[in-house]
Amino acid sequence: MSQRNVGIDIRSNKDYLSGHIPATMNAPYHNYGWGKILKSWLNGTEPPIVLIGKDQETAIKAKDDLEAVNLNVSVTLSDNLVRWNAVGLPISSVLEISPSDLYEHMSEWTVIDVREPWEWQLGTIKDSTKIPLNDLPKHISTLDKTKKYAIVCAHGNRSEVAAIFLADNFLKAATMVGGIEKWEQESLPVEYETD
Repeated sequence: MSQRNVGIDIRSNKDYLSGHIPATMNAPYHNYGWGKILKSWLNGTEPPIVLIGKDQETAIKAKDDLEAVNLNVSVTLSDNLVRWNAVGLPISSVLEISPSDLYEHMSEWTVIDVREPWEWQLGTIKDSTKIPLNDLPKHISTLDKTKKYAIVCAHGNRSEVAAIFLADNFLKAATMVGGIEKWEQESLPVEYETD
């Protein structure tokens, strides 16, 4: 049985969020031990790898680094997805929205808070839908493809993961930069659950 390809997008996080091939992972390339880090992340598996890069030079360096640690790069796309986009293949994108912009445009967004239930007790955005990150796949079929979803967590890391997941499932998604912490720093209103 052949292994399924793993897509690794080596562009910057910003480039990845602005447009990426669905179901690929983002691992921005750097010169120091990048191949070893990827090999460790793959945890002993050695699938054929599809590298997605911004330019040929960086893609060649990344390919060399992976092959130096005995990983197989089967395909390299090194034109910043220009050809992929030109033939109409799917591309996902995730917006980044600041707390103040979200607050000003709340009527345009459905807010999903992906923190854990104990974190919701620390304060939530009014009328937010509460779905812990690990439960999001179970709820994907209940989400409306005509709505826009602003994803919120504590600091912005989990919300980015969740927004990418939604975008890769063809939903319009944004990650709120800085999370609830930033929201509260900007003195925006939170509500507290009462028992």
